[in-house]
Amino acid sequence: MIFEEVAKEIVEKVYGGLASIIMGRDGIPLSSYIKEGVSLDLEPLGIEYSNLLSQILQASRNIGTGEVGEVAILTEQFFIVLRVISPDYFICLILSPDGNLGKAKYLIRINLPKLRAEL
Repeated sequence: MIFEEVAKEIVEKVYGGLASIIMGRDGIPLSSYIKEGVSLDLEPLGIEYSNLLSQILQASRNIGTGEVGEVAILTEQFFIVLRVISPDYFICLILSPDGNLGKAKYLIRINLPKLRAEL
């Protein structure tokens, strides 16, 4: 299935890639991939960031700034990129803090048409 392929490809092709999850905004994952040797519980992370993304999308609508396409979050341990695939689905990519954010965003962007076609 395309979701598994994209989830793996994005993590493996970017420096610092650790994991990814493709998930519905309802918190139900479609696919996930964790790089070998990485200890990370993706589902709770995805659910929490799904809630955050929903709040950001609503806030953007409320203040009239337009639709949100992407959110990037830098924590002590991770660089997290949330990219909207459709109104109901998003991809969450987790990088190390020194990961190649530019390439990560590029890989997500070029794979969006494939993901959207499958939804």
